[in-house]
Amino acid sequence: MELIKFFGKGAGLWIITAVMAVIFLVSLFIIIRSSKRKFAGRILLPLFFMEAALIFGIMVLGFPDKGDVVGPGVVPALWLFGIFGLSTFLFIRGLLGHEQEDPGWGHTGKVAIIIGMTIFYIYIMQIIGYSLATVIYIIGSMYFLSYRRWRVMITLSAGWILFSYFAFYRLLYVPLPRGRLIEWIFG
Repeated sequence: MELIKFFGKGAGLWIITAVMAVIFLVSLFIIIRSSKRKFAGRILLPLFFMEAALIFGIMVLGFPDKGDVVGPGVVPALWLFGIFGLSTFLFIRGLLGHEQEDPGWGHTGKVAIIIGMTIFYIYIMQIIGYSLATVIYIIGSMYFLSYRRWRVMITLSAGWILFSYFAFYRLLYVPLPRGRLIEWIFG
């Protein structure tokens, strides 16, 4: 149990993440140079999710135990178990060549911009709060991806905020980030 606690946070988490990154890079190198090159994405993407599920699974095992009561790690553990299982299934199918070959490269620049927008969203959420940051992110992403039906964009973002509020804040009692600016203005 002490080993799980070590790898679940701090320096241990960095070590396990580095080990998984090395395993991923070695796998990438091997697959790119093998006959499975045509299935690289079908193999490497599930491998990434398997590794992520393992890392997060180790973190979840470090959550406090509530004894007979369902603890805070049960739902994430179930999700991670499902992700790991399905990713393993897809990984094996990719290795055996039972999947379609990878499609050609598409708009990788757009993917990079969306990743950047997501990182910015996570950062700005701490400043302006979950609700406002999420509305900006959803509308901005849809607009960037050439969607221009404003009624749908506004309805979708408002619906997501309402769903998040009721599902997380009211039902699960998970506080959503208010943001430093909102706390400064409204106290």
